[in-house]
Amino acid sequence: MAHVETARTRRRTIDEAGFSTTSGISVLAGTLVAFGAIALVAAAAGALGSTLGLDTDGISTDEWRQAGIAGAVAASLVLFASFFFGGYTAGRMSRRAGARHGVLVFVLSVLVMGGIGLAAWAASDTPTTGDVEESIDDAGVPTDADTWNDIGLGAAIASGVAMLLGSIVGGIRGDRWHTRLADAVRTNRDARVDDRDLRADGKVDTDPFDRTRSVDLREDADDTQLSIEEERARAGK
Repeated sequence: MAHVETARTRRRTIDEAGFSTTSGISVLAGTLVAFGAIALVAAAAGALGSTLGLDTDGISTDEWRQAGIAGAVAASLVLFASFFFGGYTAGRMSRRAGARHGVLVFVLSVLVMGGIGLAAWAASDTPTTGDVEESIDDAGVPTDADTWNDIGLGAAIASGVAMLLGSIVGGIRGDRWHTRLADAVRTNRDARVDDRDLRADGKVDTDPFDRTRSVDLREDADDTQLSIEEERARAGK
Protein backbone atom coordinates (compact mmCIF):
# COMPACT_ATOMS: atom_id res chain seq x y z
CA MET A 1 0.00 0.00 0.00
CA ALA A 2 1.36 3.38 -1.01
CA HIS A 3 1.82 5.76 1.88
CA VAL A 4 -0.20 8.97 1.89
CA GLU A 5 2.56 10.80 3.73
CA THR A 6 6.19 9.75 3.90
CA ALA A 7 9.31 11.25 5.45
CA ARG A 8 10.15 12.75 2.05
CA THR A 9 6.77 14.42 1.64
CA ARG A 10 6.96 15.79 5.17
CA ARG A 11 10.38 17.27 4.45
CA ARG A 12 9.05 18.81 1.25
CA THR A 13 6.14 20.31 3.20
CA ILE A 14 8.53 21.77 5.76
CA ASP A 15 10.68 23.28 2.99
CA GLU A 16 7.65 24.80 1.27
CA ALA A 17 6.49 26.25 4.58
CA GLY A 18 9.88 27.86 5.06
CA PHE A 19 10.51 26.11 8.38
CA SER A 20 13.84 24.76 9.55
CA THR A 21 14.61 21.09 9.11
CA THR A 22 15.51 20.91 12.79
CA SER A 23 13.13 21.71 15.63
CA GLY A 24 15.15 22.91 18.61
CA ILE A 25 12.25 22.67 21.05
CA SER A 26 11.65 19.06 20.00
CA VAL A 27 15.30 18.19 20.63
CA LEU A 28 15.19 19.86 24.04
CA ALA A 29 11.97 18.06 24.97
CA GLY A 30 13.44 14.73 23.87
CA THR A 31 16.57 15.32 25.95
CA LEU A 32 14.54 16.13 29.04
CA VAL A 33 12.42 13.01 28.51
CA ALA A 34 15.58 10.90 28.13
CA PHE A 35 17.04 12.14 31.42
CA GLY A 36 13.74 11.70 33.20
CA ALA A 37 13.32 8.22 31.77
CA ILE A 38 16.77 7.21 33.04
CA ALA A 39 15.65 7.70 36.63
CA LEU A 40 12.38 5.79 36.09
CA VAL A 41 13.80 2.94 34.04
CA ALA A 42 16.85 2.64 36.30
CA ALA A 43 14.61 2.38 39.35
CA ALA A 44 12.62 -0.40 37.67
CA ALA A 45 15.83 -2.17 36.62
CA GLY A 46 17.19 -1.79 40.14
CA ALA A 47 14.06 -3.34 41.59
CA LEU A 48 14.46 -6.25 39.21
CA GLY A 49 18.14 -6.48 40.15
CA SER A 50 17.22 -6.74 43.80
CA THR A 51 15.22 -9.86 43.09
CA LEU A 52 18.34 -11.28 41.41
CA GLY A 53 20.54 -10.61 44.41
CA LEU A 54 21.85 -7.09 43.69
CA ASP A 55 21.52 -4.89 46.76
CA THR A 56 20.50 -1.65 45.04
CA ASP A 57 17.70 0.87 44.88
CA GLY A 58 18.68 1.79 41.33
CA ILE A 59 21.51 1.63 38.83
CA SER A 60 24.23 3.87 40.22
CA THR A 61 28.01 3.99 39.83
CA ASP A 62 28.56 1.69 42.81
CA GLU A 63 26.22 -0.97 41.46
CA TRP A 64 27.83 -0.79 38.02
CA ARG A 65 31.27 -1.27 39.59
CA GLN A 66 30.19 -4.16 41.81
CA ALA A 67 28.05 -6.01 39.29
CA GLY A 68 30.67 -6.02 36.51
CA ILE A 69 29.42 -7.32 33.16
CA ALA A 70 25.89 -7.82 34.44
CA GLY A 71 25.77 -4.23 35.60
CA ALA A 72 27.18 -3.00 32.29
CA VAL A 73 24.50 -4.88 30.37
CA ALA A 74 21.80 -3.54 32.68
CA ALA A 75 23.14 0.00 32.32
CA SER A 76 23.20 -0.29 28.52
CA LEU A 77 19.60 -1.53 28.44
CA VAL A 78 18.52 1.28 30.76
CA LEU A 79 20.23 3.90 28.60
CA PHE A 80 18.87 2.42 25.37
CA ALA A 81 15.30 2.40 26.64
CA SER A 82 15.59 5.90 28.11
CA PHE A 83 17.05 7.46 24.99
CA PHE A 84 14.56 5.58 22.82
CA PHE A 85 11.80 7.49 24.60
CA GLY A 86 13.78 10.70 24.27
CA GLY A 87 14.34 10.21 20.54
CA TYR A 88 10.72 9.15 20.04
CA THR A 89 9.52 12.34 21.70
CA ALA A 90 11.74 14.50 19.50
CA GLY A 91 10.82 12.67 16.28
CA ARG A 92 7.10 12.74 16.94
CA MET A 93 7.06 16.37 18.05
CA SER A 94 9.15 17.61 15.13
CA ARG A 95 7.12 15.60 12.55
CA ARG A 96 10.17 15.49 10.30
CA ALA A 97 13.72 14.10 10.09
CA GLY A 98 13.31 11.59 12.91
CA ALA A 99 16.84 10.19 12.69
CA ARG A 100 18.34 13.69 12.70
CA HIS A 101 16.41 14.66 15.81
CA GLY A 102 17.39 11.40 17.51
CA VAL A 103 21.06 12.10 16.90
CA LEU A 104 20.65 15.65 18.20
CA VAL A 105 19.02 14.34 21.38
CA PHE A 106 22.10 12.17 21.91
CA VAL A 107 24.50 15.04 21.18
CA LEU A 108 22.70 17.47 23.48
CA SER A 109 22.59 14.87 26.24
CA VAL A 110 26.33 14.26 25.97
CA LEU A 111 26.95 18.00 26.06
CA VAL A 112 24.77 18.37 29.15
CA MET A 113 26.56 15.54 30.96
CA GLY A 114 29.95 16.93 29.95
CA GLY A 115 28.92 20.44 30.96
CA ILE A 116 27.78 19.27 34.37
CA GLY A 117 31.01 17.37 34.89
CA LEU A 118 33.09 20.35 33.79
CA ALA A 119 31.13 22.73 36.01
CA ALA A 120 31.55 20.37 38.96
CA TRP A 121 35.30 20.18 38.36
CA ALA A 122 35.67 23.96 37.94
CA ALA A 123 33.59 24.78 41.00
CA SER A 124 33.93 21.73 43.17
CA ASP A 125 33.60 23.82 46.33
CA THR A 126 30.29 25.33 45.29
CA PRO A 127 27.48 23.60 47.20
CA THR A 128 24.86 24.16 44.50
CA THR A 129 26.96 22.60 41.75
CA GLY A 130 27.80 19.65 43.95
CA ASP A 131 24.15 19.10 44.78
CA VAL A 132 23.17 19.11 41.10
CA GLU A 133 25.89 16.64 40.18
CA GLU A 134 25.03 14.40 43.11
CA SER A 135 21.35 14.39 42.16
CA ILE A 136 22.10 13.40 38.58
CA ASP A 137 24.59 10.75 39.72
CA ASP A 138 21.92 9.31 42.01
CA ALA A 139 19.61 9.04 39.00
CA GLY A 140 22.23 6.90 37.29
CA VAL A 141 23.60 9.38 34.74
CA PRO A 142 27.42 9.23 34.40
CA THR A 143 28.82 12.76 34.62
CA ASP A 144 32.56 12.54 35.26
CA ALA A 145 35.68 10.68 34.18
CA ASP A 146 35.94 8.73 37.45
CA THR A 147 32.48 7.32 36.91
CA TRP A 148 33.32 6.15 33.40
CA ASN A 149 36.61 4.68 34.63
CA ASP A 150 34.76 2.75 37.32
CA ILE A 151 32.31 1.41 34.77
CA GLY A 152 35.12 0.32 32.48
CA LEU A 153 36.06 1.23 28.94
CA GLY A 154 34.05 -1.55 27.32
CA ALA A 155 30.95 -0.76 29.35
CA ALA A 156 31.38 2.95 28.66
CA ILE A 157 31.50 2.31 24.92
CA ALA A 158 28.49 0.00 25.15
CA SER A 159 26.57 2.62 27.11
CA GLY A 160 27.41 5.33 24.58
CA VAL A 161 26.35 3.11 21.69
CA ALA A 162 23.13 2.25 23.52
CA MET A 163 22.37 5.94 23.99
CA LEU A 164 23.03 6.72 20.32
CA LEU A 165 21.10 3.77 18.91
CA GLY A 166 18.20 4.32 21.28
CA SER A 167 17.93 7.98 20.25
CA ILE A 168 18.05 7.21 16.51
CA VAL A 169 15.61 4.30 16.62
CA GLY A 170 13.24 6.27 18.81
CA GLY A 171 13.44 9.31 16.54
CA ILE A 172 12.64 7.25 13.45
CA ARG A 173 9.73 5.52 15.17
CA GLY A 174 8.34 8.81 16.43
CA ASP A 175 8.52 10.36 12.96
CA ARG A 176 6.85 7.33 11.33
CA TRP A 177 3.85 7.67 13.62
CA HIS A 178 2.63 10.45 11.35
CA THR A 179 2.83 8.15 8.33
CA ARG A 180 0.72 5.53 10.11
CA LEU A 181 -1.78 8.20 11.12
CA ALA A 182 -2.18 9.47 7.55
CA ASP A 183 -2.56 5.91 6.23
CA ALA A 184 -5.22 5.11 8.83
CA VAL A 185 -7.15 8.27 7.92
CA ARG A 186 -7.12 7.36 4.22
CA THR A 187 -8.12 3.76 4.89
CA ASN A 188 -11.09 4.78 7.05
CA ARG A 189 -12.10 7.49 4.58
CA ASP A 190 -12.03 5.05 1.63
CA ALA A 191 -14.09 2.56 3.64
CA ARG A 192 -16.75 5.20 4.34
CA VAL A 193 -16.84 6.23 0.67
CA ASP A 194 -17.23 2.62 -0.47
CA ASP A 195 -19.98 2.05 2.08
CA ARG A 196 -21.78 5.21 0.95
CA ASP A 197 -21.55 4.14 -2.72
CA LEU A 198 -23.01 0.73 -1.91
CA ARG A 199 -25.89 2.34 -0.06
CA ALA A 200 -26.52 4.72 -2.95
CA ASP A 201 -26.62 1.77 -5.40
CA GLY A 202 -29.15 -0.03 -3.24
CA LYS A 203 -26.85 -2.96 -2.59
CA VAL A 204 -26.85 -2.44 1.16
CA ASP A 205 -29.85 -2.34 3.44
CA THR A 206 -29.74 1.13 4.94
CA ASP A 207 -31.85 0.00 7.89
CA PRO A 208 -30.97 -3.56 8.88
CA PHE A 209 -33.51 -3.48 11.76
CA ASP A 210 -36.45 -2.69 9.49
CA ARG A 211 -38.35 -6.01 9.29
CA THR A 212 -41.23 -4.62 7.22
CA ARG A 213 -39.44 -5.11 3.94
CA SER A 214 -37.01 -7.47 2.30
CA VAL A 215 -34.09 -6.38 0.14
CA ASP A 216 -32.68 -8.66 -2.51
CA LEU A 217 -28.96 -7.98 -2.79
CA ARG A 218 -28.45 -10.11 -5.89
CA GLU A 219 -27.52 -8.10 -8.96
CA ASP A 220 -29.65 -10.30 -11.22
CA ALA A 221 -32.68 -10.24 -8.97
CA ASP A 222 -36.04 -10.07 -10.74
CA ASP A 223 -37.81 -6.80 -9.93
CA THR A 224 -41.17 -8.59 -10.26
CA GLN A 225 -40.34 -11.18 -7.61
CA LEU A 226 -42.72 -10.99 -4.68
CA SER A 227 -41.48 -10.33 -1.19
CA ILE A 228 -42.09 -12.78 1.65
CA GLU A 229 -44.81 -10.55 3.09
CA GLU A 230 -46.59 -10.36 -0.28
CA GLU A 231 -46.40 -14.14 -0.74
CA ARG A 232 -47.90 -14.64 2.72
CA ALA A 233 -50.65 -12.12 1.94
CA ARG A 234 -51.56 -13.96 -1.27
CA ALA A 235 -51.47 -17.32 0.44
CA GLY A 236 -53.88 -16.06 3.08
CA LYS A 237 -56.52 -14.98 0.57
